[in-house]
Amino acid sequence: MVCWKPTFAALCAAVLLIQFASGCAFCRQGRWRDPQMVAPCPEANPKSQYPLGIWCNPCDVTAIDPIDLDEANSLASADLSTAATGSFVQLCAFDEEVDAPEAYEEVSTNLGEAVVGRPLKRMSNMPNLLNHGGERIETPSAHRLEPEAIGEPTNLGPEFFQSELGEGEVLYMPGMPGMVEQSVPETESADIQLRQAESYYAMAVDADRQVDESAMNMYLDAAIAAYRYMQAVPPQPKTTKGTERAWQVYHSSIARLMFIADKSGYIDKKVGIRLPVNGGYKIVEFEYVNFQRTADDFDRWHIVGDYQSKYLLTKHRSPGLGVPMVCIREQKKADKWYPKQVPFSVTGILRPEAEMNLYDATLEAQIPGGTHVEQVVAKLELYDPRTSGDVELNCRQVPLAKDTTAPYAYLLSQTRGESDIEALYPYKDTENDGLFILEPHRKGKIPVIFVHGLFSAPYTWAGIANEIDSNPDLASRYEIWAFHYPTAAPFLESADILRKQLAQIITEMDPSGFDRDLRNAVMVGHSMGGLIAKLQVTDSGNTLWEHAAFQPLNTLDAPPKMQHYLRGQFYFTHSPNVGRIVFIGTPHQGTTHLTIKASHVSGALVHGGPCLIDAHKKLVEDNPAAFRKEFRKRVPISLDLTSPESMLLNGIYRLPIQPDIPRHTILGNGWWSIHDGQSDSVVPITSARLPAVNSEIMVSSMHTNLNRNPGTVCEVLRILRVHGTRPAFARQYVPIR
Repeated sequence: MVCWKPTFAALCAAVLLIQFASGCAFCRQGRWRDPQMVAPCPEANPKSQYPLGIWCNPCDVTAIDPIDLDEANSLASADLSTAATGSFVQLCAFDEEVDAPEAYEEVSTNLGEAVVGRPLKRMSNMPNLLNHGGERIETPSAHRLEPEAIGEPTNLGPEFFQSELGEGEVLYMPGMPGMVEQSVPETESADIQLRQAESYYAMAVDADRQVDESAMNMYLDAAIAAYRYMQAVPPQPKTTKGTERAWQVYHSSIARLMFIADKSGYIDKKVGIRLPVNGGYKIVEFEYVNFQRTADDFDRWHIVGDYQSKYLLTKHRSPGLGVPMVCIREQKKADKWYPKQVPFSVTGILRPEAEMNLYDATLEAQIPGGTHVEQVVAKLELYDPRTSGDVELNCRQVPLAKDTTAPYAYLLSQTRGESDIEALYPYKDTENDGLFILEPHRKGKIPVIFVHGLFSAPYTWAGIANEIDSNPDLASRYEIWAFHYPTAAPFLESADILRKQLAQIITEMDPSGFDRDLRNAVMVGHSMGGLIAKLQVTDSGNTLWEHAAFQPLNTLDAPPKMQHYLRGQFYFTHSPNVGRIVFIGTPHQGTTHLTIKASHVSGALVHGGPCLIDAHKKLVEDNPAAFRKEFRKRVPISLDLTSPESMLLNGIYRLPIQPDIPRHTILGNGWWSIHDGQSDSVVPITSARLPAVNSEIMVSSMHTNLNRNPGTVCEVLRILRVHGTRPAFARQYVPIR
């Protein structure tokens, strides 16, 4: 006889099965990966030219070395006798040299501490690390003039220095007599800008690998240099290799800059990116374009890379200028209708300032202690890709990069499915229950309210929501709302919560009542969510109570609080804020597939609220002959209404929908059985059909995939297009062909 012994592999398999059954982190509904950066050019890194490690940074694109104004004025008014007794320094157009030891500026941080900054002067023998045509160009060295070569001028003015320059060279020094201060002209060619971008990008990647935060400044300089190259190059009929390379470096630099700045905490959503440098800050200012949201909504940033999910039918993305990103809005204390996190799509375009104010370290002495210098070097334009079109680049219109599917992909990658075990605890976590919205309401938009089914969650509607957001005609007309309810919660209680919350949110958004589109919502329900949606467009009368009890409600021996609770669930009128309803695989007359499963879920397994259980028990004991068998067992939950023998389900089926509200049915026929005939493997066609509907279509799909089937999505989009052209409150019962 072979005795079975548990092995380590068997134990691991058992643990994994338990984790998957409980909805662990491995059960994500999607996959999200960071983007792949373009590889830097190996020859562009200055370190490759200096194997012994002796190297320095090239000139900074967003900062210019400061010039000591006091020293410049002293040179301009120097005494000739001093010059006659020894050699002195001439400032060339390229560099400067001093005999004194190299001095460093002393600046104050925002904490009032004195720190040593960058050198005030660079030595002339420093090589230029930018490559031009594969050859390294040495920086011209400053030369000394003998006293006899000068003559006897009484003053050293700009004319003297200009005479020493070559043809076409112009000397400019701030503060010199006879000179008018102007901005430094752009004399570098487009090729030099591209080589600068390559050099900065290579150094940034090298610093990034060493987890050095200085990589942010280098990525910024690389993006600015690449943008200037694209601005300088005239339009070409075909994209050149240089333009393509600048395009890649530009977008990769912005993506990595935003990633590091977000992870390191250098993003101030009301200002921009604050990069520390020399005791001050470089500022990349944010500009929000075509956004209904405020700056407080931009809490976290994610760069769009590769993603995948079975709930997304298509990826709506288009190439263009800008970096597609996903911003996350975290739930605030004052929020009432937003979930814990709301992702939305953003496209960022970085543009350098046309005339940057030069950073002058000599101004540090004039700044009060405890303060710092801030310089805006670039602007990051943040566009809403759903409402933005082409953008300007080099005096021409170019497409804007867009990815409207990415927010749903990120949301699915952070979502795990609701397991059967969690569904048995309806009051364990109620923070995510109820009605919620994804964006601020804009006047003229119609809410589309999605209600999920049994053992499900709102994330199953991501496919339809993605298609709505990606169609400009629908995105400009509709906004996505959703309702989440626990499977094991009392069914009529969930419907009552939706009815009250819908009235409350619409009153808060439009207290005057003039927004007709807001009160013309479309309700879409899948499976049992369709029954909850139906209870929003019907009047109960006495029908539901008569299917649950034998005597009137006011004759019960019950406390006033319990009577108020029962009255709110069994007596209600239709919501005036719903203008159309769509049923997807809804079991109007029950299903035999779930009857066996529901019978095993007894009252001992469903952990309802202790107060409700005790109150229901006392109510039945005080009124032993008042209720039918279904209600005597417990307050009916969603699972109880799946049985064709449910009296409460029969009462809901008898409730008529308001005649001025169009209704549509989408049912699945992807399964056939001897007992039920054609069905979607859960709901038979005979149960999913509803008389007197405006339209009805059959989709070859199973029940769990029915609300994300391409045929279902196309039908819902068609219904929304028809509803968007229908005037609000004009609810004539006209069938749709």
